[in-house]
Amino acid sequence: MSNIELIKELRELTSAGMSNCKKALEESNWDLEKAVDLIKIKGQSVAANTTSKLATEGVVLTSFLNSTQAMGMVEVNCNTDFVAKSEEFNKFVLNTLGSMSAYRLFDFTWSPTNPDVEKERLELSAKTKENIVVRRWWIEEAFDSNAKIFSYVHTNKKIGVMLTMLAPSEDAAKSPLFESLGSDLSMQIAAMSPVAVSSDKISVDDLNRQKAIFETQVKELNKPEAAAQKIIEGKLNKWYTEVCLLDQESVLVAKTSIRKVIEDIGKQLGGEIKVVNFVRCEVGQGLQKKEDNFAEEAAQMAGL
Repeated sequence: MSNIELIKELRELTSAGMSNCKKALEESNWDLEKAVDLIKIKGQSVAANTTSKLATEGVVLTSFLNSTQAMGMVEVNCNTDFVAKSEEFNKFVLNTLGSMSAYRLFDFTWSPTNPDVEKERLELSAKTKENIVVRRWWIEEAFDSNAKIFSYVHTNKKIGVMLTMLAPSEDAAKSPLFESLGSDLSMQIAAMSPVAVSSDKISVDDLNRQKAIFETQVKELNKPEAAAQKIIEGKLNKWYTEVCLLDQESVLVAKTSIRKVIEDIGKQLGGEIKVVNFVRCEVGQGLQKKEDNFAEEAAQMAGL
């Protein structure tokens, strides 16, 4: 790796300025790991007020809460991927889930501002000099003995899924076939990003927004009203196959919808299987990351 590539890598890891990255690498004899430590020690990776920086990196994790009938999922954010991969940061995320579990055990309302979480968050923020944020969290509970909660967290901890399904019987809910279906569907949700279980579960706002897009597209075609409505209907049906879990094509069973996969397994287990709910979380979703013009900064450093 060239010196300029090392500077770029250090900048991406720490968010420090170009000149600070160059100096740190020179001081560390171009050892990237030592340079990161120097940046952190000098506090050059973030502004004095860490909360002023947008936390778009981080991890998402899931955990059962006291029993297999309840599960929590939490997204915790920071400024750099370097901190997101650190042992201390991941320990804080696990402790946050542990706090959720403890509060549920005593039937208390959980919040990231609870003293146990907030104290550790502030200490970690002070140590890393980054803006640490418990951004989003969910708790899924299965209120039926035939229901089961499944989860999936991608290997990079950037995508997490919780899925609740209802089996036709308690025995079916405990079967390896039902377990395998839940695992497969959790990965399907992670990979294909559906927004709802089925078309009737799509929010009115999302549906109206998509209809408006299709109406604008069709208007430009100057079609008769009747033909235009058929085209819009066709576009919506195609859209449902992209955003509705049951209408999506299975990533594991080619040319077969998830609805058909579930129906086939339901027949083997003696009844209907229902997808009750799912939650998909992607780290930093909806947040705008700052894009750096590295080439321009490098040219300025070189006096070009």
